[in-house]
Amino acid sequence: MTDRGMTDQDLPDGDGGQWPLRLSAMRRRLVSNRFPLAAALALFGLLLAMGRVTLPLFGALSLAMLAVCLFAPVRTVSERRRATSGTGGVRARETALFAAALDGIPDPVLLIDRRGAVRHANLQYQRMLGAMRPGASVQIRFRSPEVLEMIQSALAGDAPGPVEFLERSPREHWFMLSISALAADGDRREGFLLHFRDLSELRRAERMRTDFIANASHELRTPLASLAGFIETLAGPARDDQGARERFLAIMHEQAERMSRLIDDLLSLSRFETALGRSDFARVDLIDILVHVVGAFQPMAGRDDIAIALDRTALPDDRMFVHGSRDELIQLFENLVENAIKYGGDGGRVEIIATPAELGGLPATSIEVRDHGPGIETEHIPRLTERFYRVDVETSRGKQGTGLGLAIVKHIVTRHEGRLTIRSRPGEGTKVHVIFPATVEDNAANDMEKVGKTDT
Repeated sequence: MTDRGMTDQDLPDGDGGQWPLRLSAMRRRLVSNRFPLAAALALFGLLLAMGRVTLPLFGALSLAMLAVCLFAPVRTVSERRRATSGTGGVRARETALFAAALDGIPDPVLLIDRRGAVRHANLQYQRMLGAMRPGASVQIRFRSPEVLEMIQSALAGDAPGPVEFLERSPREHWFMLSISALAADGDRREGFLLHFRDLSELRRAERMRTDFIANASHELRTPLASLAGFIETLAGPARDDQGARERFLAIMHEQAERMSRLIDDLLSLSRFETALGRSDFARVDLIDILVHVVGAFQPMAGRDDIAIALDRTALPDDRMFVHGSRDELIQLFENLVENAIKYGGDGGRVEIIATPAELGGLPATSIEVRDHGPGIETEHIPRLTERFYRVDVETSRGKQGTGLGLAIVKHIVTRHEGRLTIRSRPGEGTKVHVIFPATVEDNAANDMEKVGKTDT
């Protein structure tokens, strides 16, 4: 069979049997082009009737149009449908591939067309900013005047710079938003790509730094003001008052010690926050550290009739090794035991319980410092490791607290790749639970012990 778009030149010459095929092809072309032919003849007839063309010219134009309809290649409706469906399939695959590429971007990304209608919101956008229906206007989604002005400027053909804005729904996030035009041919813009860079952690860190400076300044200013007042009094009205001098000097000494403790804690916290390496880490015995800390705090606990008990009965032997810094671990447990004595000593005893545990499926050591004091309200627990956070400011200052002890504990635990958990209820005391991974040597010993038991 001859193709429907085949011309006479495509058919072999010298074969009389091909003429019926030629005639059939011309008939099909004439039928397919009947409407354009009829319209052209009607137009030529109208021009002839109006005297705009002559009769010979009318005949020539009609014959030319008839020849075009007879010999011009044409496609059937089914052929056009197949061609259209093939093009649509390619475009659908390209669109799906482009959407998958956007979904792989770790930042929120929004694709809009040149009218501002949403074409695709990637997965990270949907997680952080919620779902966005394709076809919806992007200008309805955002309320920030800076964002709306930037989008309108881009749609108008300008190239606006990035803007920062705060998005409060569904959660509070700071974003740096930039918009880029997508050009298909030359300068013709087919759409725009909106890229959202999350600045939330940076803003949170800046706020914490500002709060830290304000709190540290306040904590240092209070004892300094007290010292300045006492010095002024001793230099003036109480110059010759021996009793007042002795009383004021005792208070001044207490305030100076408070400043010294605060500065020491600030230096420790700064050292832990900026420490990058762990070159001073070695294999250390946690039980030896706990015995040292308990002995150091026995006099302090004895003055308040508080008993400190170290329970290690659950351990397989009297030693439990971890990879860490001895000085940092001593400071960690000193802070925990001191807090238990100061704020939980009403119960009359402080317990330190050492047990074997697991961390991430590997052997670990668990240490729990438990007091039986008044306990802590649940809403305070998530903030206990914040710098300068106090449940009761007056009580903390009265017990010579700096508000940095648990913040230091958190950083030491993090440096040792451990885990910190605090549990407390009013009237039931407080439990501070820390877990450290055991050393590689201990892991190998435990594996050998398990193999030996299996063989037996």
